[in-house]
Amino acid sequence: MNAVTTPPEAGGGCGAVTAVRGSLVWFGEDPFPTSGEGALEYVEDGLLVCRDGRITAAGEYSDLVEKLPVGATVVHHRDKLILPGFVDPHVHYVQTRIIGAYGDQLLDWLQNSVYPEEARFASRAYAERFAKLFCEQILRNGTTTALVNCATYPVSVDALFEETHRRGMRVAAGKVLMDRNARPDLLDPSPRQGYEESEALIRKWHGVGRSLYAVTPRFAVACTGEMLRLAGKLWHEHPGTLMQTHLAENTDEVEEVRRLFPDRKDYVDVYEHYGLLGRGAVFAHSVHLEKREWKRLSATGSGVAHCPTSNLFLGSGLFSMRDARHRKRPVHTGLGTDVGGGTSLSLLQTMGEAYKVGQLGHVPMDGTKLFYLATLGGAETMGLEGVIGSLAPGHEADFVVLDPSATQLLAARTAESETVDDLLFALATLGDDRAVAATYVGGRVAHERSPCPDPKPRRSSRRRWNRSRNRELRWLKFEEGTGWSKDLEVPGAWSPHGPGIEAYKSLLYCLHQDTAANPFLWWDVYDKETGAWRGDREITDVLGNRVPNHGQPAVSHANDFLYCVHHRDVSDTRLWWSRYNIEGPEPGWSADQVVKEPGGREVRATGASLTVYDGLLYCVLRREDSTLRWLSHDTGTKAWSAESDVPGGFTSSRTPVVERFKDHLYCVHDRGDDQLHWMTYSSVSRSWSGSRRIEDPDGNPVRTSYAPAIARYNDHLYCVFHQEDSGGWGRLWWTRYDEGKGWSRPERVGAAISSAGFDVSAYHGPLFCVHRG
Repeated sequence: MNAVTTPPEAGGGCGAVTAVRGSLVWFGEDPFPTSGEGALEYVEDGLLVCRDGRITAAGEYSDLVEKLPVGATVVHHRDKLILPGFVDPHVHYVQTRIIGAYGDQLLDWLQNSVYPEEARFASRAYAERFAKLFCEQILRNGTTTALVNCATYPVSVDALFEETHRRGMRVAAGKVLMDRNARPDLLDPSPRQGYEESEALIRKWHGVGRSLYAVTPRFAVACTGEMLRLAGKLWHEHPGTLMQTHLAENTDEVEEVRRLFPDRKDYVDVYEHYGLLGRGAVFAHSVHLEKREWKRLSATGSGVAHCPTSNLFLGSGLFSMRDARHRKRPVHTGLGTDVGGGTSLSLLQTMGEAYKVGQLGHVPMDGTKLFYLATLGGAETMGLEGVIGSLAPGHEADFVVLDPSATQLLAARTAESETVDDLLFALATLGDDRAVAATYVGGRVAHERSPCPDPKPRRSSRRRWNRSRNRELRWLKFEEGTGWSKDLEVPGAWSPHGPGIEAYKSLLYCLHQDTAANPFLWWDVYDKETGAWRGDREITDVLGNRVPNHGQPAVSHANDFLYCVHHRDVSDTRLWWSRYNIEGPEPGWSADQVVKEPGGREVRATGASLTVYDGLLYCVLRREDSTLRWLSHDTGTKAWSAESDVPGGFTSSRTPVVERFKDHLYCVHDRGDDQLHWMTYSSVSRSWSGSRRIEDPDGNPVRTSYAPAIARYNDHLYCVFHQEDSGGWGRLWWTRYDEGKGWSRPERVGAAISSAGFDVSAYHGPLFCVHRG
């Protein structure tokens, strides 16, 4: 399906621009009367561009990336789906604490569990506490818009709107109106007072930021005719507000309404009599309706919220999707979580239950239909289509990033999915909050899942990663045209320091220290033929000795050997080296020995990097005084040259990195200002260039919080570097050098979360990165 695209706005400066890359999925039309494929908009490698809270472009990454405004960066969500934020058209934030309270049937459950809890929301402190928790939880589950029932107390509405306004959320909510059949302290003293308090809240909150007010008569059992009349009057007096209530949830409730309103034809006619049907009116549950009632809901443009987890939990009945989505008289339908009767704030889990209810009603729904109900369907139910529920340009920039590999079971289930619908269906039936990689509100991250398994990594008071702890090694790869892959484990590999990686012969080698308690060199090997890592093994030399190690080793192939330069102990700055030969007269690892100049002087450093250039192995190192030095190694004679200064007195606050690229040796380093610099060496002139700052196309410096890594790949020189975001999480970024264009605009390395320590190497096509998780 060809996506709708609009070019990003022109002009200098990125302003409030967000550019997010991933597979874009949204709905151009209702999939119920048409085929799912025809309703779905899908861009496999897409870019979503947002400015000032609205979507300005959605389309192919390759078409849009060069049109980004100056200063914009791209956040990559490789192998993830980007969809409109979920819309929940029925939920009670004031019931958050009693989710999963033993049910009974509806009317008894209200009296025994709900009303005592809602009475506590007369306290502002209590309301504020649960408004915050509610917002955190729905964002965690990918919900960006909700139609919310508060309590009868105006302070409960204030607490919620204050929280949602602070977060920039599009939320509709209202004070519950009820004047009978509940405990006295929960009732409105009179219909007139309920009307006046609601009107004051409309003046205070409706249209403030992204807040919408919803007139909220609880349901006909709890409202006298006068309360319903004033609710209808209030709604029509304030165009743009919504109306929400409950309808035909439970058979005893339906019978009670028939007894209380004997002059009305049915339950829907009660609400229509008092002016409560129409566009923007949402009726929760609608389980026990007759044909005439469905016709009236359709004719008036009213919406219904299907709440499967609540209907099942309270034994209320099975919603009829066949009646709701009847081809001749369809009713706008969305999926509601209805917490606390509902058992989850996750619309993914709600989709799974909706599928099961549909099966029982002989209306099975595929992934496309389920996700439509949770996005555009919910927006249409609330009368907000054209505003939310889509990724089409012009809509508000609320969206969710879903990870089909978020759990082992999901990853196994989706590994061979061949259609978008199958991916969506798997997420709908197996997904929960763990599948929500990120939630964006108004184009900004409102929730981002930590990929780290429990226990979560501890950070110091300076919000830095605790580098003394062992961390698992992870890997991902980059290919031009497709970007970065998923971030995966190197099975069973851990290290307190970064790894060194290099392609050698037909394999990719990863060398690293085992653990802080076991300070010896180990290695893992990746085989392109099998696509898998071989087991973690300890390195031993020709005599069977283990090789002590401290810190991140430097690894490079040179001629027919794989070289490793490293430190042995934290208190010993001498450099040690050994080499590996996979075949020949002396296969295996050589003896580990100190790097020495021709006169026998031992070479000392606090960090070093290796690469092969012009037939020799070059080592650029950082001395204890932070100055940069270099020397070379002849693989035939096994001799090291004399150590020399890098001219210019350049220093580096971190380990420098080197790589051969085109006809020069490139060195990238940090001169103590957290900014990356680069210089080159020519073996022809035997001279170094001056040190220059790495800048993006706009002249901005590229900053790092740890030593970078560089590698040549497909006619470019790639540099991967480390930064910490505002939450203290380590992120990997990349830029690349083109001789004709300079350094590119930095971009995120997929969704990788990394502590300090990583390396990159090209290996039979892709560029590989191994890092500490």
